[in-house]
Amino acid sequence: MIKYSVIVIVFTLITSKAYSQFPVPVDTIYNFIRHKSIHRNSVQWEVIDKEFYKKLASAKTPDDTLKCFVMVFERLGDVHSQLYFNNKIYSSYPVFSDDELKRLVPLVNRSNAEAGNIKTSLLLNRFVYLQIPGITAWGDQINEYAQAINDSICKYDSKKPKGVIVDLRLNGGGNIKPMLAGVSMLLGNVYLGGTTDIADNVLGKWQIDKGNLYMEDYKTTDITSKCTGNYEKMPVVILTGPVTKSSGSMTAIAFKGRRKTYFIGEPTADGYTTGNSWNELSEGLVLNLSTSFVADRNGTIYKTTVAPDLLITAGDNFDDLLHDEKIKAAIKWLDLN
Repeated sequence: MIKYSVIVIVFTLITSKAYSQFPVPVDTIYNFIRHKSIHRNSVQWEVIDKEFYKKLASAKTPDDTLKCFVMVFERLGDVHSQLYFNNKIYSSYPVFSDDELKRLVPLVNRSNAEAGNIKTSLLLNRFVYLQIPGITAWGDQINEYAQAINDSICKYDSKKPKGVIVDLRLNGGGNIKPMLAGVSMLLGNVYLGGTTDIADNVLGKWQIDKGNLYMEDYKTTDITSKCTGNYEKMPVVILTGPVTKSSGSMTAIAFKGRRKTYFIGEPTADGYTTGNSWNELSEGLVLNLSTSFVADRNGTIYKTTVAPDLLITAGDNFDDLLHDEKIKAAIKWLDLN
C-alpha cells in the first residue's frame, strides 16, 4: 500500500447528514469515493446511489454504515481500498474457490509471519538470494529498513556474486520507499515509472538517484550503499506469486524494463496495483482509497496484475531454497545470462 499523500478532510456538519451516530457525515465520504476512486468510470453511479442509500436507510450502528461502503467497494471491483474504524478494517475481499483457498491461506499466513523479516543467503556460492517481505515503516524506520536491505546485499561483495534473485512471493505490501531504495544498487540511477490518473497520465514520477528514492523532487530516503560490485549490470530474477500485492507488486514493476531481468513464478494478486491515498477523516476513522494506477519506466500501466515471463504455479519451498522449483528455474536462467 503506497501512502504517497496524506489528505486531512474537514467536514461541515451543517450541510451533510450523519447516520447512526457515525463520527462524520456519510454523504461527504460517499461523494469523495465517487469523485476520487481510480475505478469511478467503470460503474453506473445512478445504480450504486440507489443501492447505497437504500442500504444506509436501515443502518442502525456505525458498523452497519461502514458495511454500506464495503458494498460500494464491491461494486467498484476495488479490493485495495479500506476503511479503518476503531482498529477494525472494512474492505471488499476477493472471492476464491475452496481449492484456491487451500493453497493461498498457508501462503498468506507465512507472508504475515515474515513481515519485516529480510532474508538473504548466497546460493551455490555465486547468486545472492534476497527475500523482501511486506514492510510497514514510518519516519526513521523507512531509512532503517532501506539501509538493512541494501546492506544485506552488499555484505556478499567479497564473494563476487554473478547474479541476484529478488523474492517477492511473500511480500504483502506496506511502504514502498524502503523496498526500492533498498535495491537501488540493482536499479541504478534511473527513472522507474510512477503513478497514473484515470486518463492514464503520469502523476507522480519515481526515480533512483545516488542510491535513494525520489518521488517527484522529494527525496524519500537517505541511505548510503556500501556495495562495490557492479550490481546494476548483473542479471536479476524477480520471483512473484499470488500473495505478492500492493507495494510488493510495485517493487516488481520497478524492475520492468531493466536489462538482464527475468520474472518467474505466478501473477501478483489481482487488483492491488493501485496507489492509495491515506485520508484521515476523524479520530479513529481513516479511508485508504485507490486513486491511481502504476506505470513502469516504459509507460506500461498495470491495472490488474504483474505477470511473470515464466509461469510456474507450484513447487514453493521457502525452507529449502535449492529444492524450490522457482529458485531452480531462476538459477538455470542466471547461469545462462
